[in-house]
Amino acid sequence: MLWPGNSPDLNAIEPTWFHLKKGTTRQGPPTSSPEARKRWLKAWADLKQTEIQAWIERIPRHIQEIIRLEGGNEYREGRGDKPTTRQRGTVA
Repeated sequence: MLWPGNSPDLNAIEPTWFHLKKGTTRQGPPTSSPEARKRWLKAWADLKQTEIQAWIERIPRHIQEIIRLEGGNEYREGRGDKPTTRQRGTVA
């Protein structure tokens, strides 16, 4: 693959956004830019390498599924037997 399509499933950083948002808003929304930055950096530092590695390792499976579907938009993401269908405007 010379250049992957514009798909969140092919971008290793996409799964981090949920975890970073959860980490920065766990105690309610930050009340200032410095507080937001502090929380964001802590959430980033708290990401486990094993989680990051798991996200990277599943990219080939996503690629194979997208190839099988010939790039169609009926791609179902998720793990195991409980996949979900991506809806426009949602984040994985």
